[in-house]
Amino acid sequence: MKTTPLVVAVLGIALTLTACSGDGDASTESGATGDTTTSVAQDAPEVDRDPQGELPPITFGEDGIPTMEAIDSDPPTAISVTTLEAGDGETVSAGDYITVNYAGFLWTDGTQFDSSFSTGTPASFGLNQVVDGWKYGLVDTKVGDRVQIVIPPEFGYGDQESGTIPANSTLVFVVDILNTVHVTTDALGDATASDATLPDGLSIEGELGTEPTVTFAEGAAEPTEASVVMLAEGTGPAITATDTVFYHAVGGYWGEQPTSSWAYTYQAVAGGGGAETIGVPVGSRLLLLYPADEATGTPAQALVVDILGATPSE
Repeated sequence: MKTTPLVVAVLGIALTLTACSGDGDASTESGATGDTTTSVAQDAPEVDRDPQGELPPITFGEDGIPTMEAIDSDPPTAISVTTLEAGDGETVSAGDYITVNYAGFLWTDGTQFDSSFSTGTPASFGLNQVVDGWKYGLVDTKVGDRVQIVIPPEFGYGDQESGTIPANSTLVFVVDILNTVHVTTDALGDATASDATLPDGLSIEGELGTEPTVTFAEGAAEPTEASVVMLAEGTGPAITATDTVFYHAVGGYWGEQPTSSWAYTYQAVAGGGGAETIGVPVGSRLLLLYPADEATGTPAQALVVDILGATPSE
């Protein structure tokens, strides 16, 4: 049985959601692509979009790589956002999935600790997946903007060291907003339920467009082969192999307490999600069934996946 990208991502939900904290592991030091379950602050912090104090100058070289000059001034105490170049594209909303180029520096001495400008590969992430300085600071920017964001420690990594970022660091970023996608559950409500037969002992309840409930009857026989069941067919465009797919998932190991992404944030996976979802219309609800894999010791699984949307990968 070949495990596709969507299944890997879904299994990650099943294994980690119930144990996660607000300090998700980031694959970059900036937190640009961190844990999809980063906690949401109860009250949005202040964002100063017209800072009057002196901010460190950002300079771009002929190679397009930014550098920062440190200044001998106290950093701001609020998340501070300055537009260096104004774009005229779509406005970024809370929770959007955005694509950016960025570089991060330490306020104290201008040391660069992370940069997608240097690698030439933009970063894509949901705004609910990142530190609060990005989560709130990038809202209301526009596609095409180049902005400078200053993030006080409490809205970055606080009193914890993160890679080469010392504890209690004020962070300075320059960010180019390349694209934004507003991900909602709207497409799910247009799907048409199928007459698909569920395996004996598996119950799936819940209106389309809402979080489903997955229940295993005691002693229910596990699936013996992998299969994809179309529970409801959406009316959106068919997913392609070059799309990033946005979805919610409920389920997990057969017979165990299911886990769900619905209480956290949507999930995203590139490559069209794999064989299970390529060609499937956006808005669909799928049941993915997998037998136990003796080679890896993985138990049987049942996963209900709601396809929220898709966008061409950068």
